[in-house]
Amino acid sequence: MLFLFGIVLTAFSLLAGLRYGSRGALPLVGVVCLASTFGLGPTWGLAPIMGLIAALQLERGQSFGRVVAMSAAPAAGLGLWQVVQTSNPGFREDRAALVLDQFQALGFSMAEGGEALVAMVDAVLRVQPSFELASLLLTFVLGYRLSQSLAPRLRLDLPAPLPLAHWRPWEELIWVLIAALALGLLADGWLADLALNAAVLMALLYGAQGVAVLRFYARRQDVPLLVELIFYLALLLVAGLAFIMLVGIGVLDTWFDWRRLRPAAPEDQNEA
Repeated sequence: MLFLFGIVLTAFSLLAGLRYGSRGALPLVGVVCLASTFGLGPTWGLAPIMGLIAALQLERGQSFGRVVAMSAAPAAGLGLWQVVQTSNPGFREDRAALVLDQFQALGFSMAEGGEALVAMVDAVLRVQPSFELASLLLTFVLGYRLSQSLAPRLRLDLPAPLPLAHWRPWEELIWVLIAALALGLLADGWLADLALNAAVLMALLYGAQGVAVLRFYARRQDVPLLVELIFYLALLLVAGLAFIMLVGIGVLDTWFDWRRLRPAAPEDQNEA
C-alpha cells in the first residue's frame, strides 16, 4: 500500500510541476512532502520531491536518463545517511532485540532460533539502504509512467519514458560495481557497509537490465505476452538462481551490447 502511495505522490508532484512550473508548485509539493513524511515515513516523504525535481529537469530539456538520475539524488542522500546509521553495531543490536521482543510477545519461543533470527535481522539492516533506494527508483519510474498516461487529459506534454526492452544503464556504472567489490574486500566499518549496499544496488540494476534483454528478445520473436508472463513466474520458483542469471545477462549485455543499443562510432556513421 505504501508503494502505491509513493507512485501516486510522485505522479502528483510531477504533474503539478509541469502545470504550474517547478517554482509555482514548490509550496504545494512542500506541504505534501511534510504530510507524507509524518504520515508514511521519511523514505516515502521523498517521493513528492523526486517528482518535482523531475519536472525541473524536464523544464531544462534533460534526457530521461538524466531526469531519473537527478531525481534519485535525494534518495541517494537518504541511503548514505542510513548506511552510516546502520553501520553502528549498537543500532543493529537494539533493532534485533526489538524484533525478538515482538516475536516473544506473539508467543514464539526464541530459545533455539534466537541467534539465527538476530543474524538475519542484522543482515537485513545492513542492506536495507540499497533496497529502499531501489524501491524509490522503481516508485519514480512507475510514477513517471502514470504521469505520462494522465498528462494528455490535463493537456500537458510529458515525453514518453524509454521502453523497458530498450533500457540500459550507463556503461560507466560498471566501474561503480567494480569499485564496490574492491572496497568491500579492503574496507571496514561503515565503508564496508557502503560498499555492500553499492554492490547490492548495482546488482539490482543489472538484474533489471537482464529482464530488459529478455523482454527485447521476447518482443523480437513475437512471444505471446501470456507465455512471457508464465516464464517470469517460473523464474520466481528459483528466485536466487534466476537473480544471478539476470545479473549475469545484464553485465554481459553491457560489454557485448547484444541489443545493438550503443550509439554508432563517428567512423561507422561516415561509412554508412
